[in-house]
Amino acid sequence: MSELLPSDLSRLRTIAFYLELQLQAVRERIAEAEQREASRRAAARPATPPEWTLQMDVGADPRPVAVHHGDCTVGGQRARRITRRDAIEALTAGIEACALCQPNRELQVD
Repeated sequence: MSELLPSDLSRLRTIAFYLELQLQAVRERIAEAEQREASRRAAARPATPPEWTLQMDVGADPRPVAVHHGDCTVGGQRARRITRRDAIEALTAGIEACALCQPNRELQVD
């Protein structure tokens, strides 16, 4: 291999600097594309159903009617998401358990 002249070394450093800039730009574009893909996947993922729901009565002053397991469809549009603790409290307070999904069995509330 031949010996490098100072001018050759300067040119090589300039080329290396330019390539580093190009590589940095490529890495930024990859990161942007990965972020877009992650956002797209998150938006496409179906929402997880609630673990428990509380069905509300129809009327001007809706009251709780029944406790349901989260994937039960009996409550329909009137079902509100609640926590496990809320479901237990509602059942012990006298709100009915759905006859179809029977959340009282899983929650062990009779």
